[in-house]
Amino acid sequence: MAMHFILIGKADMTKASIQALFDSEITDEQIAQLVDEKGIREKFERALIRGRGLDGSAELVAELESRYFAGTRATSRNALRIEEAVQGLGGSMRQEMVSRQRLLAAGAFAVPSLLKALGDVQNLKLANSARSVLVEMKRLAVAPLCAALAHVDPDTQRKVCEVLGEIGYPSSQAYLFGLATDSATTADVRTAALRAYARLGGTSQDAASQYTALSRRFFDQTPSLIPYAGDPNNVVWSYDNQNGLTGIAIPTTLYCETMAIQTAREALRCDPTSELALAIYVAADLRRSVFTRLLNIDTSSESAESSILTSRYSADFFATASGARITQMALGFAIDASDVMLARECIRVLGANSGATTLVTPMSGRSPIIECLLFADRRVRFEAAAVLAKSLPAESFQQQSLVVPVLASMLQSGGMTSAVIASVEEDRQSLATRISSAGANTVTTGASISEIEGKLSSGQTLDLIVIQGSHASATEEIRTIRLSRSAATSPIVVIANGNDASVFSLEFENDSRVSVFLASATDAQFLAAIESAVGAAGGIAMSPEESAQYMNESLSVLRLIAESASAIFDVRDAQADLIGALGTSSGTVKSSVAGVLALLPTDTAQRALMDSALSATSDEQTMLLMSVATSARKFGNLLQPNQIESLRTLILNSSGATANAAGQAFGALGLPTSEVVKLILSPKK
Repeated sequence: MAMHFILIGKADMTKASIQALFDSEITDEQIAQLVDEKGIREKFERALIRGRGLDGSAELVAELESRYFAGTRATSRNALRIEEAVQGLGGSMRQEMVSRQRLLAAGAFAVPSLLKALGDVQNLKLANSARSVLVEMKRLAVAPLCAALAHVDPDTQRKVCEVLGEIGYPSSQAYLFGLATDSATTADVRTAALRAYARLGGTSQDAASQYTALSRRFFDQTPSLIPYAGDPNNVVWSYDNQNGLTGIAIPTTLYCETMAIQTAREALRCDPTSELALAIYVAADLRRSVFTRLLNIDTSSESAESSILTSRYSADFFATASGARITQMALGFAIDASDVMLARECIRVLGANSGATTLVTPMSGRSPIIECLLFADRRVRFEAAAVLAKSLPAESFQQQSLVVPVLASMLQSGGMTSAVIASVEEDRQSLATRISSAGANTVTTGASISEIEGKLSSGQTLDLIVIQGSHASATEEIRTIRLSRSAATSPIVVIANGNDASVFSLEFENDSRVSVFLASATDAQFLAAIESAVGAAGGIAMSPEESAQYMNESLSVLRLIAESASAIFDVRDAQADLIGALGTSSGTVKSSVAGVLALLPTDTAQRALMDSALSATSDEQTMLLMSVATSARKFGNLLQPNQIESLRTLILNSSGATANAAGQAFGALGLPTSEVVKLILSPKK
């Protein structure tokens, strides 16, 4: 009934009938079986597509669609059904036809049984039928067959080589050439492997480079390499003599990284000196460790999943032990992929294993840590600047003038900096209000990213962008945003109508930083869309705790620069931000700000300290006067006459710790001793 109501556009009846179906506690597999038994699969799937844009019931239709396809997958991948289907390949023509359909529906999950049938020399009809199904399965058969290729008997190896050659999928090139160059491979298998390799267009005579290239494609998360990109899990295959070809399901989020690690390991086995393979291994391992933490996966358990997601040593160990050059290469990969979380991991490692020379010396024409100073994400910029500053380089390098301003930028308060792009002003204001309720403290609006960037201050970047418009205009804006200075890595929420929403979802399904939001959905769903988009970017805005942490780190590094008298970094570039922070901070933070300002050799810094001291009270005033004294001892008296007069007045009207601190400032400023004599001779109040 739900299908009928969808097709005639009755949202309320659609919603009621789907809810009734769910309330009956029907399972996903039962939903799939019900559709198949009634013979309405094509009509049902057409109705689901139409229902995505049915306002008022689109959410329930989406849930029904998800459960239906989950049930279809579970039914087709049932091990007993697969085994029965494989045996049916050796039966009558009708049995073979039905079995073939079932096996193709099972996809990669049918390969272990088909591989056994392929090697069955006692039943040639079954073996030939299995071979035909594997070829027809195309790319879904490649990963499991490649995992088995090096381990099965020579006769089966030859057959698998032929199948891979017929499928023609390039990701098998590395495995075929690796088998061909293995000294243990028999002559006939070597010939078959080289023939298949040539058929696939393989020309390289270096197995290590083949595995390295494949590893990089996995690291780049090439969509065609993910067997079931829409599934929550994908399978990593392995082969051993006892269990044959088996698979371990892991979250799809970790699939490409795990495969990149495995293929990089093969490359290193072929060529232990390959820096590129090692860098890919390190980058993929770091990225996987980040995702594992985000998914809260317990890798300490003895589960099959944990066994494939862990190694003897941690990702940090390999990254640190591989040295700064390899980590810099990994950081370059992160920059190229606009991968905020991986970039931050690499920068953290560089802070532990790198010196000034290795950080600022260009490597193969680029300096990734320096490139990070211009990265769109402010956390990446700051953390890179902090690592560079702490290394205190003695030699000049490109973009060195950015380090101190980037550090100083974190003295500003946290919060989300966002933008709204829409053609209608009324829409802009409405969306700006909704974003503000989500925690944005700054919302810039405009008709395009170019207009938005024109309104941003120098160095400012965007933590979130919301776009409303037609499919064509929004898509073009997203392309422009990904090339922009201020927003290349920013999470994006697209506001779309029903029909456009499904198109957007498909178009950007491989960009986790783009989230699609139905214009008719609720505020709660809007917030969920924002959270979904920003998850891949390391978070929307800095929490108060994170802001405080970055501010303290900034002050610590700026003080280090000031005390080192660096010839490369000029701490005076932070003066304006420090003075601004002096007026807005309090407690220990204000004391730290004053401590850095006292080390700046400018009259502006010393006068700002004095003005702040004169307007303060109690312990804070004492602390600021001590900072004035520190500045005066280092740089002499830079105060204006009216400030000195105010200091005299303060001394006359104060006592205790405040008077002592004022006296220190007075003496450090080198004022005439006659002033002190006057105080000695003045009557006691």
